[in-house]
Amino acid sequence: MRNRNLICVCGLVVSLAVAGCEQNARPAASRLAPTVAVEPAALPMFTTVTLSAEQLMSLDWSGRAAGRSTIVDKRIVGPGVEFDIRFPGGAGVPSMDYISTGAAGEGALAGLDVSRYQSLALKFTLVSIDGRNDPNFPVGIAAGAVIGPAGDGRLSACEPVVLGFSPEQATKVATTPMHTEKIRVIGIHAHVVNPLAWDSRGGVVTLRVEPAADAQVLPTPSVDATLRSGNQTAKSARLRRPSRSTRSTTVKSGTNKTSESDKPRVKSSPNPTMGTTHIGAW
Repeated sequence: MRNRNLICVCGLVVSLAVAGCEQNARPAASRLAPTVAVEPAALPMFTTVTLSAEQLMSLDWSGRAAGRSTIVDKRIVGPGVEFDIRFPGGAGVPSMDYISTGAAGEGALAGLDVSRYQSLALKFTLVSIDGRNDPNFPVGIAAGAVIGPAGDGRLSACEPVVLGFSPEQATKVATTPMHTEKIRVIGIHAHVVNPLAWDSRGGVVTLRVEPAADAQVLPTPSVDATLRSGNQTAKSARLRRPSRSTRSTTVKSGTNKTSESDKPRVKSSPNPTMGTTHIGAW
């Protein structure tokens, strides 16, 4: 009986010892386990650039040619801009480029670096012609993205798509290859595909332009900081500007007296000027 108790005690001691070793081994194993660093997901490298609604609104030049097509109105609608384009009839030219260029207008997008991109893409939707969107309308409208200079020496390039009112033609993405490092010309193009069927009195085409999917919006420098800096500079200049009054009048005993120091000083020249009038400070 005593031997049996001794065996039980010995077995209990061995079990506790084994359990203690396992507990001591587990933290050590966890400390020795290698940690795997999780790398952040790589940002997609876009090779196609597109324009935001604000950038589309900054387009402002359509030329000066007589009888040209003109922008009647433009407005932001959702992520894009709707343009009301009046195409002339008769001897007019039912075609136009509406762009931002360094040669005329404000040129808000001219000169920006686009060397990392291979193409410009925009999404076009034909909304209406003279307020109608009849699928049987006999006239098609071509529209595309304009970018320049082109690689073949031309001022700009454009590869338009043809739009209509049928479901498969109403909305398309136009993509134009790019061969320039800095923008000289960028914008949209539109023209009447079959001008002989165009109304001789002309008409208004409503075209919606939106950023293309799977493309990066053209990076532009922030203008907010520039505007704030300009406003602050103008405010400081106004604060430093001297008063327009050049005379200080002292009222004494009902008599106005002007001090000698307040009289305007006139610079005299020993030689008279002939035929030249100096205006302002000199």
